[in-house]
Amino acid sequence: MTRTVNRPSGDGAPLPQTSVPRHRRVGELMTQQVFAIEPDADFTAALAALRETGHEDLPVVDKQGRPMGIVCAPDLLAKLAATALPEASLFETRRTREIRRRAGAVAVSELMTTPVCTITAQDTAAEAALLALRHRVHHLPVVDEHRRLVGLVTLTDLLEALRRTDAEIEAEVRIVALGYEFGVKAATLHVTCERGRVLLDARTSLRTQAERLIARVRTVEGVVDLAETVRWEIDDSLRPGAPKA
Repeated sequence: MTRTVNRPSGDGAPLPQTSVPRHRRVGELMTQQVFAIEPDADFTAALAALRETGHEDLPVVDKQGRPMGIVCAPDLLAKLAATALPEASLFETRRTREIRRRAGAVAVSELMTTPVCTITAQDTAAEAALLALRHRVHHLPVVDEHRRLVGLVTLTDLLEALRRTDAEIEAEVRIVALGYEFGVKAATLHVTCERGRVLLDARTSLRTQAERLIARVRTVEGVVDLAETVRWEIDDSLRPGAPKA
C-alpha cells in the first residue's frame, strides 16, 4: 500500500530572522507532503506511486512510518531492460545479474535499495548536500527524533540555499567579519558582492585570525567566489625565535 505523510512540523516553519549568520536548515527546504510505500506493496503499486508523484525515488516505510529503503525508477526499469538481455551466461557482469534479479522481483521489499540515507529537519542544507553527494542520491528522507518520515528533500530543494541576493550575502559577510573572534575593526572593513562574487578587504590583529576569517567567509551560503585582501598586524603563526620570512 502507499501512504501520504503530511505531519505538521515546527522545523518546517521559517526560522525567525536574526542578526546572527546561519545556514539554512533542511526543515525550511523540504517537502512535507510525501508519498511513501510499504515493503509488501507490489510492482504495480510502486509504478503507480512514482508516476503520481513525478519523483524518481520513493521512500519505503515500515508500519510505524520509519524509512527502511528507497525504491526508484531504475529499479522498476529493470523489468523492461531485462527483455533486451541475451540468454543468461556464466560470464555476465554483476550489474547484468542484478538487472535479472530485479526484473524477477514482485514485492517492493525485493526491489528497494537498502540501507537508506536519512537526514533531520534540524540539519543544515550544507550537511544534507554533503550526504547526498557522498552517497550519490537525489532524494533524502527527512526523519524526526523517532526516525519517522516527516518530509523529503531533493537536490533541487537544496539548491535554493544558494539562491540569495548580493545584498543578503554582503550583509552576512559583514556580520561574520565583525565577529569578536576575528578582531576586525569596522573602519578597516570593505565588502562588496556582485553575482555571488565577494570582494573582501579587511585588517585583523593576528595572522591566524585572518586565515580563519577567509575560511569562514568562503562557507557563507551563496558565495560563489572570494577575492580577498586581508592583512594582519602580528604574525602569530611563527614559533618563538623562528626567523621571519
